[in-house]
Amino acid sequence: MNKIAKYTAITVVAAATGLTAVGASAGWGDHRGNCDRGEMRGGDSMMMKRMGKAGPMTDRDLDLTSDEAKTLVEARLIMRGNDRLKVGQVTEKDQDTYLIDIVTVDNSLVRQIEVDRDNGMPRGPFGPKK
Repeated sequence: MNKIAKYTAITVVAAATGLTAVGASAGWGDHRGNCDRGEMRGGDSMMMKRMGKAGPMTDRDLDLTSDEAKTLVEARLIMRGNDRLKVGQVTEKDQDTYLIDIVTVDNSLVRQIEVDRDNGMPRGPFGPKK
């Protein structure tokens, strides 16, 4: 898939799920691996303002398919800017969770993450627990 198609896919997914640049990186950290949740300590960060009356993004019921969950993770990887990582196998852990492999371009496993089917957010140490 060429870069224009990838960016178009990101835009479509972000528009369909309501993700913004702030929300899409929640729990994933910056390019150095630092957790971005520390921004919320100040009380007046963009995320806190966004959560205000509308509630957090985790209160959604998107009922994602495995292809949609894969697209969300691919979009997050593109936003991180590491061309050596890609999404590998996507499996269903249970009725609420997908297990998604993050692999290198030569298919070596880097990390396996759990993605919530209802809201598309990572679970465990990389996102909110349900």
